[in-house]
Amino acid sequence: MSSAAPPPIIPGDGSLGPLGTKDPESRGCMKWGLVGCAVLSLVAIAGMVLFLRRAPQLMESLLGATEAQVVSAIAPEVPAADRDAFRREYAAFVAAAKAGKAKPEGIHSVQKKIVEALQDNRVNAEELRAITDALRAMPKT
Repeated sequence: MSSAAPPPIIPGDGSLGPLGTKDPESRGCMKWGLVGCAVLSLVAIAGMVLFLRRAPQLMESLLGATEAQVVSAIAPEVPAADRDAFRREYAAFVAAAKAGKAKPEGIHSVQKKIVEALQDNRVNAEELRAITDALRAMPKT
């Protein structure tokens, strides 16, 4: 009653199956998986290169939008000298950020001051001076 058991079949090892045929499930699976991974890697690398090329422009447009938001919220009674000082310091900040010299802690400090100032959609002279002082503390190009 005991019969000899056939040798085990391991998928993809190239051995012949019980009928003398190769295992159909192992044919080309690994090859297409590697090709797919290679293509995805190339797409990811191309995407990173394009992003890094566009990053300064993207950063400049985002920072420009933030400046416009602050300028539009400045109260009418804020002196022109304070407005000009803010614009000068903000332009220097944008240049430093594009050059990669702006430190994350400094950027966070400026961002915090801007968010606090814009909570009521109005920037008074004291708030604008606080933002300008935070911008002055940033390293310059």
